[in-house]
Amino acid sequence: MKSIVAIGECMMELIPHGESQFIKGYAGDTYNALVYAKRFAPQLTCEFFTAIGQDPMSHDMTTKWHSEGVDSSKVFQLNHATIGVYSINVDEHGERSFSYWRKHSAATQMLSEKSVDDIVNHLSSAELIFYSGISLGILSDSDKAKLMTSLAILRQQGVKVAFDPNYRQAMWRDVDHATHWLIEAYRGCDIALPGIEEHSHLFNQQTAQQISQFCTDLGSQEVIVKAGEQGTYGYSTGEMVAHIPFKPAPVQVDSTAAGDSFAGTYLAARAVGHNIEQAINKACFIAGEVVQFKGAILPQTHYNALINQ
Repeated sequence: MKSIVAIGECMMELIPHGESQFIKGYAGDTYNALVYAKRFAPQLTCEFFTAIGQDPMSHDMTTKWHSEGVDSSKVFQLNHATIGVYSINVDEHGERSFSYWRKHSAATQMLSEKSVDDIVNHLSSAELIFYSGISLGILSDSDKAKLMTSLAILRQQGVKVAFDPNYRQAMWRDVDHATHWLIEAYRGCDIALPGIEEHSHLFNQQTAQQISQFCTDLGSQEVIVKAGEQGTYGYSTGEMVAHIPFKPAPVQVDSTAAGDSFAGTYLAARAVGHNIEQAINKACFIAGEVVQFKGAILPQTHYNALINQ
């Protein structure tokens, strides 16, 4: 496999610095994952599918993408909208909370004026498409349905689809709304990356085996269950093929992108030939480092040092 396309939203990230200043960055769950995929496997073509504005902030953001090796050729530009913004607040335990300014951002409208044929043609060169519950949650329900139909057609054409539910309660009207669309997403994916915490809340599933069976029954061939202190489990066609014990980081500064770095590293490792157990090991290692730094993206110099160990 030579390419990964991620679908979602990248926003301007504001990280508190001192009492009255912020450090500006750019982040979003599937974009973060794509950066970590590219860093792990530079030989991969990593493309982001989203919409941005035609303003200086949008231009600055794509410049940052290019510096990370992320291709923007699949990005739509809208003349009536711009990018979203969010700020991070981190408590003394490293747990974070967010404030968002993203309603009506360009990314939330990325499919609004596109037909299913437009979307399929736009993504037909992809080998692996990755998206999340956040990618779904920002869209109108009609655009969600449009995306599901497009991905189903692309899978028929041989494209693989990976999905991480990455559940955020505020993005859904209620639990029923969320579970309806997450089930639709699981029905249409080859690789599922669920977490035990979200499945416990949404589906009353308490074990990795229950979650794996649920996703496999819906059609996922490869299920990677992130089970917190129980570790990470890997399943292939319903059979457990890997279990990596949980290894806590020496210090947790900011858990903002732990799951994103895991997803991106895992998918990249699989794309370049690692087996499920090897890929989980690589992904857990990177995620354990990411939580020790502020912000979504690990400093490049530190990442390079890790990979070269």
